[in-house]
Amino acid sequence: MKWRLVRVELRKCIDTRASRTLLLVFVALSTGAALLSLSTSPTLSEFLAAAVLPLPLLLPVLAILAVTSDWTQRSAVTTFALVPRRHQIFAARALAALLLVLSTVAVTVVISAAVFVCLDPAEASQTDLDDLRQTAWSILAISIAASLSGVAIGSLVLNTPLAIVMTMLLPITYDVTIGAHFTTVAPWISSLAFSQWLANPQWTWLARFDNTIGLGSALCSLLLWVVTPLAAGWLRQTKKEVK
Repeated sequence: MKWRLVRVELRKCIDTRASRTLLLVFVALSTGAALLSLSTSPTLSEFLAAAVLPLPLLLPVLAILAVTSDWTQRSAVTTFALVPRRHQIFAARALAALLLVLSTVAVTVVISAAVFVCLDPAEASQTDLDDLRQTAWSILAISIAASLSGVAIGSLVLNTPLAIVMTMLLPITYDVTIGAHFTTVAPWISSLAFSQWLANPQWTWLARFDNTIGLGSALCSLLLWVVTPLAAGWLRQTKKEVK
């Protein structure tokens, strides 16, 4: 894969006024969510954790837009005429989506941290670094899981509105239904198991405690919700007729 393709795909995600406005809205919503937590006198770690609360729903949208824009706007003919190797474009879009999501989260975290330091410098100076590192890793885990989810669903569906609706509604509806009726297998096929494990890795196959996710459940979740739709999406994009 050529890095030039990644740069092109990344630029396509941010080169319109609408896309830049959307990114600013995401950052503003996250900062606003963090400001709402000030009523509870939070630490820096808690403030940053509040800032990323809206992101699991919002970040997959960025990834979806990155991988479906050509198909939705009917510009795929031009793209594939310039670069006939579709697998290169697929990989470049996936990587561009991941970079876009991570960059957005990084900007959000930096702005939120700066706001917190300005509003409460005394509390900021007493920050527990171990707790802050754990929070930072959890934020990174959420970002990676959200981008993978968006890329997987977007690549499979190739329709922006439908992919966004599916990403927002399907996992929640699915997890609630499975959790209510199949409590034994729910942790193994949950759409959230991989992201929860990534935030707090447990290297035993089964979970040691009720509030943790074992490696087995995480891998099953990854296979079901990321690897399978990604593979199906890659196959569909390599075979789909371009119009």
